[in-house]
Amino acid sequence: MSVQAKVKAASEFLNDAPPGEIKQVYDDIKSIVEEDGDIIDGLESAFESYNLSEFVTVNIPGAEKAVVVSKYNKLGSGTFFDPELGKCFSLDHRSLQVSGVEEYDGDGDSVASITGDVKHYVLEHYPNPSSYGVFPQASKDEIAIVIVGNKYSPSNFWNGRWRSSYVANLSSGSLEGTIAIDVHYYEDGNVRLKSTKPVESDFKSAQTSSIVKSIAALERSYQEELNREFGGLSDGAFKSLRRQLPVTRSKIEWGKTIGAYRLGQDIGGGRSAK
Repeated sequence: MSVQAKVKAASEFLNDAPPGEIKQVYDDIKSIVEEDGDIIDGLESAFESYNLSEFVTVNIPGAEKAVVVSKYNKLGSGTFFDPELGKCFSLDHRSLQVSGVEEYDGDGDSVASITGDVKHYVLEHYPNPSSYGVFPQASKDEIAIVIVGNKYSPSNFWNGRWRSSYVANLSSGSLEGTIAIDVHYYEDGNVRLKSTKPVESDFKSAQTSSIVKSIAALERSYQEELNREFGGLSDGAFKSLRRQLPVTRSKIEWGKTIGAYRLGQDIGGGRSAK
């Protein structure tokens, strides 16, 4: 296998890392490739791709909130901005180290108003640590809104992430976005839930406060949909994955000790050896 093929395969593993576990995946990759310098160096773009798609958050010295990293607030190669903080900075995607923090002046009245509404919404509906960002786009009529909620509990063998992003067109009053969840549970097994849903709505273009109301309605509907789906799993998909009864058509009497069963006759239904 060529170096390029190895880099591609390793990048796919890295980009599919569960929430909060990219370091563990990276360490596993290094052990597999025996820290081959060419392969390790080739993963730089994979780290950037992961950070942008997963809305990783970074801390700027002196800032009260974490800053979301996404394609919506990317200025150039490794450079990002946050209008609420009025800062732009450089980011090392592998280490997530922030440097070159400078003042940034790209805010507007509409962005500031929407940011206040989004902040209130996130504080009310999302647990800590959660973060958000409201970013003006190249088109002056469009504003991107990004929300990310992380919940890590490695001591209990699970981690999860909620991501939602929207682009609001202030002229047409249209709102389009995507909601995604990723939950990984790995105690005595390995179970992962990934779900992504494109969404769209509209709002009153003259009232920026209605944007967050539309977002709240979309996210509430999606959460209710997930609850219904989970509620039906035990009677639907999960039930079809295995027999309710063993091939003997009778339930095992768990009151007996396993040692009391004769494996061939009592459980398998066959005759015991003589």
